[in-house]
Amino acid sequence: MTTLTFTHLRFCAQAKQPIRLGRYQGAERLRDALAQVMLRAVCPETYRAQKPTPEHAAVCPACWLLAAEVDPGSVRRAYSLVGPQPPLDTLGAGQQFDFTLTLFGEGYRFLSYFVLAAEAMGEVGIGPGRGKFAISSIHALHPLRGESLVILAENERVVRPQKLPINWEDALSVAADFPAEGEIILHFLSPTRLIESESLVKAPDFAVFFRRLLERMDELARQHNGAGRRDAQEIAHLYTLADQVRLVQQSTRWIDLWAPSSRRGQSAPMGGFVGKAVYRSKHWDELLPWVILGQGVQVGKLTAKGNGVFQIETAHQKSYWT
Repeated sequence: MTTLTFTHLRFCAQAKQPIRLGRYQGAERLRDALAQVMLRAVCPETYRAQKPTPEHAAVCPACWLLAAEVDPGSVRRAYSLVGPQPPLDTLGAGQQFDFTLTLFGEGYRFLSYFVLAAEAMGEVGIGPGRGKFAISSIHALHPLRGESLVILAENERVVRPQKLPINWEDALSVAADFPAEGEIILHFLSPTRLIESESLVKAPDFAVFFRRLLERMDELARQHNGAGRRDAQEIAHLYTLADQVRLVQQSTRWIDLWAPSSRRGQSAPMGGFVGKAVYRSKHWDELLPWVILGQGVQVGKLTAKGNGVFQIETAHQKSYWT
């Protein structure tokens, strides 16, 4: 099991003028605008020349949320972004769209900062040409239970900081409806960028996918939910079961994307595979709860910029994201 909890916030918005989201780049453009607004509005050292120190990040909400810039590769951001589903290229004035922000564990305490920043980024604009938009409403979503709570109602300015956390027990409840043996379909909705032994993996290999997912969930739980480290024998057991999962069919393709990187000072690759894959296993009773909960966590590199969004697709269950 895991102590990891997280909350999804669905922001519903309306374009005031044309917006160029760029399909799979939509979440990355939203995230960059969000980060810029938060740093300007919250951080007292916005215009510093050097990256923030760990001491500063510990007391600055904006830098704490962008903590991966302090210690790249080791600190898991307390949030991730999911762009409009299905991905949108351009929006006309008056067109509605939505995006989802996920806050992990204690990251929920910064809800108000995100609400204010989202409204401000709409005024600043996003994408080439800086297309502006307005936030119309915000809801906390629980896709596994089909529930939602109003955080900001349409035509109101009163924010209701209500919690609707998703946890391990929710995943177990959904997993009980699936047989232990058989096939499942995973739909990779945004570029999924997996690394194994320092090499890029361009196929939906389940063993690699599951390793990166379990690592991400364990680190998020440790850093934002106060969990301890998982027993090595349990990890080895789960990895062994994942190695036995067979890829039955796939219809995935690789998407090449590049995004500006403030840390590197140049464009960085953020491409990955999208599409569907069918897997067969005799051990879904042990593996599937992790996959079900992992839908809300995303997987692989650059999840804060919208990568690694996936969902299980069945004939009898409502899909997680679409």
